[in-house]
Amino acid sequence: MNKLFIYLTFFYFYSQNVIAQNSWLKNFGSLKSDNFDIVKTDDSNNVYIAGRFGGSMNIGDTTILKQGSNTYNYFIAKFNENGTFKWITSFVNAGYNETVSALAIDKSGNVYMAIQYNGMLLKYDVNGKLLIQKSPTAWYARYSNIEIDTNNNIWIGGSFSQYNFSFDGLPAMPHNGGTSLYIAKLDSNLSAKMVIPIGCNSLSSRVGRIALKDSLIYVIGNTDNDVYIRADTFKNAKIITACFNTKGIYKWARAVNPIGITSSEHIWDIAVSDSQQVVITGLFYDPIKIGNITLSNSNNKENFFIASYDINGNLLWAKKSATIYSSGNGVEFTPNGKIALVVDYNFSFSLGSISVGDGVSNKRYASIVSLDKNGNTEWIKSLGQKDWTYGVDLTIDKKGNWYMGGSFQSTATNEIDGHVVTSVGDIDIYLLKNFSIAQPAIGNIVFCNDGSPKTIAATGTNIRWYSDSLLTNLVFAGNNLVLNINNDTSFYVTQTVGTSISNPKKINVLVNALTKVNILKNGNILTVNPAVGKTYSWFKDGQFLSGQNSATYTPTVIGKYHALMIDNNNCYNYTDTFNYVPNSVFENSKINLNIYPNPCHEKLQFNLNDLVINEVKVFNQVGNLILNIKSKNIEEINTLNFADGLYIIQLISVNKTINQSFAVKH
Repeated sequence: MNKLFIYLTFFYFYSQNVIAQNSWLKNFGSLKSDNFDIVKTDDSNNVYIAGRFGGSMNIGDTTILKQGSNTYNYFIAKFNENGTFKWITSFVNAGYNETVSALAIDKSGNVYMAIQYNGMLLKYDVNGKLLIQKSPTAWYARYSNIEIDTNNNIWIGGSFSQYNFSFDGLPAMPHNGGTSLYIAKLDSNLSAKMVIPIGCNSLSSRVGRIALKDSLIYVIGNTDNDVYIRADTFKNAKIITACFNTKGIYKWARAVNPIGITSSEHIWDIAVSDSQQVVITGLFYDPIKIGNITLSNSNNKENFFIASYDINGNLLWAKKSATIYSSGNGVEFTPNGKIALVVDYNFSFSLGSISVGDGVSNKRYASIVSLDKNGNTEWIKSLGQKDWTYGVDLTIDKKGNWYMGGSFQSTATNEIDGHVVTSVGDIDIYLLKNFSIAQPAIGNIVFCNDGSPKTIAATGTNIRWYSDSLLTNLVFAGNNLVLNINNDTSFYVTQTVGTSISNPKKINVLVNALTKVNILKNGNILTVNPAVGKTYSWFKDGQFLSGQNSATYTPTVIGKYHALMIDNNNCYNYTDTFNYVPNSVFENSKINLNIYPNPCHEKLQFNLNDLVINEVKVFNQVGNLILNIKSKNIEEINTLNFADGLYIIQLISVNKTINQSFAVKH
């Protein structure tokens, strides 16, 4: 007997040529020019932005006042994931108009910010109150971004232009002329505990930008002429990517070199995946060589590039846009290992086989891009071509939602990703959330291999089932997939809402083999063999026997018996049917059993001395009851209508039951 038993275990989170949809957009500004610089999220999916404002500005229900005579003040604003404004705070950095280069949030909700030049470091509490303000004493001190490790150490990239610069009293770092890079580890009070020097001539708007993953820290920088890292010298390097462990031990470095005498390249951002895949992005003007790959550019115009290394510094791939006037400004990895980009372009932008833009409009526009880990373009989404719109930075939260922002020209006709933006001043700020479609509601599937088809149900809209992670082999479209398989397998399930597709959810289908069980008879005791289940049930003639839940059972009457054994995988294992006849009961000293003739033709007679038989039952070979006579002092039965074969006769007296086989032969 076959029974189906399926149980599902639900648990919670690749798109292909499908664009994410926007969820909300915030825009604000002063009557003057304002700039968006950076965006980050915390572990609770709150989103923080920082930038500069040229005049008093309203955000939410709060007004921040422009102070001092310098062009800009600085701000940090916090929103929750639904776009609800939480707080804003501002800061005056007298005499300087540099960008906010870093924003990071620790597990306690403290916010760290760095201003690129003159190297200002600030720490705020969870409510935006300033706790620490600190500046180094080096000449031309600059800071890039901040990363926070699991021990709450603060890591920052920086540069200096001073001989024998000592950060917080640590040993002075070597200086090779011009500007030298370093990575510093600080405690939560922003006191330096370790520095990793990188000697070079370098000056960049994003000096020494870093990425931290597990026990490794990576750094990129724009360099000029030669770069010195420990005993390695990289000649005429324009861009450097290096890797250290968090103890400061040098692992590897790779350079991007120009082809020709003059060249201008800019590295903008770096990201590292959970599998330690490294991606860098920026722009170049003249042909460059990245490892063994040459990226051409005959127009001497800015062009986007992106490249990837593995954990050991081996180049995986490098790509560029097929169009000019484009730049890669920010890069992040999504929770499922996809590469997210924010880019700027004039006219149009093309990567792989996908392009956006009309090729005519000569303003600056922003786009977001999704690539797979091999650098293949999945989709590109232009945020619009109404008016000047800059894409500056992006970040991805724990749920896979994209937050990106920048600045835009304040005109009455400007739109960003379909949102009409309200003009305030000359240049305003925007923050955009593009949500990821939720995955279908379905978890890993476990079923028992009983040979019957199984239906797996997924809840969602426009469900599609694929057999491969690249989503090239469509198995089924619909919510209920019917399976008839014998081995473990996997599916990748997506749902589509509007024009957006969810990240695929990998569903593992695990098939548990059934245990072949039978019934052994020992005397009048029936036993399930092998007895390896956690529960048992017994049945007679197809009817459930209540209370019989052990591996053994002792019947009292003839019948067809089978057992169900439920194993530790919750599989239903059924025995075959066993035709049970109790052992004959003989008391030779008292009963003289005489059944004749055997074989018989017409009548079967029996004589049991003084034993009075008042009920007779006859069963065929498969255990079916074919005759049942109740009377006083029965001494024979008629077998004329019996087919040839073997039978069991059961002779029942007041206190005894005797079973005996006999044959019929006509």
